[in-house]
Amino acid sequence: MTIGLLVLVAGCTAVTSRTNVNVGYYNVGGSSFKELDQQIALHGPQVPGVGRAIAATSIRMTPNIRFGQINGACRVTTAKVKVQANVTLPRFADRKAATQKLKGAIDNIEAYARLHEAVHVSIADSFAERAEKEISGLPPTADCDVLRENIGATYNRIMKEHEAAQLEFDAQEQRRFAKRS
Repeated sequence: MTIGLLVLVAGCTAVTSRTNVNVGYYNVGGSSFKELDQQIALHGPQVPGVGRAIAATSIRMTPNIRFGQINGACRVTTAKVKVQANVTLPRFADRKAATQKLKGAIDNIEAYARLHEAVHVSIADSFAERAEKEISGLPPTADCDVLRENIGATYNRIMKEHEAAQLEFDAQEQRRFAKRS
């Protein structure tokens, strides 16, 4: 993970020209760890299959793929995949009421959430780039319907691999935290 990705999430700028990141926040408060946990459980983003989370990233990939007959063969002429990432992060609403220890914990939670979600955005960006390269590299065909099917199969395979990579990253993080407990 590079500093650039941390700045990416903090500054709402793009990883690449293909990726757009929007960052939203939800407020949490409290003067104890228990209250902080309760606030996250009440106000944290809803993640399908998980429930409430400290932070979340919703990713949508939109392909723009063009192909056509060139010199007697159907070829890919354009393969672009845009990534739209909507990141939801916690923001501590009332630092004045918190102890130094709680403030330190909150800072750690906020920093970890930014980093974790930046990795999700980076994973999406890398799979979008991979889709662009693999689709651009598809061999020409005599029939554009065949090429269309090849494009669809390639894109769908890469998107399934993307989803698996995102889930594996979260599973690795859960295992890492379990070892620390």
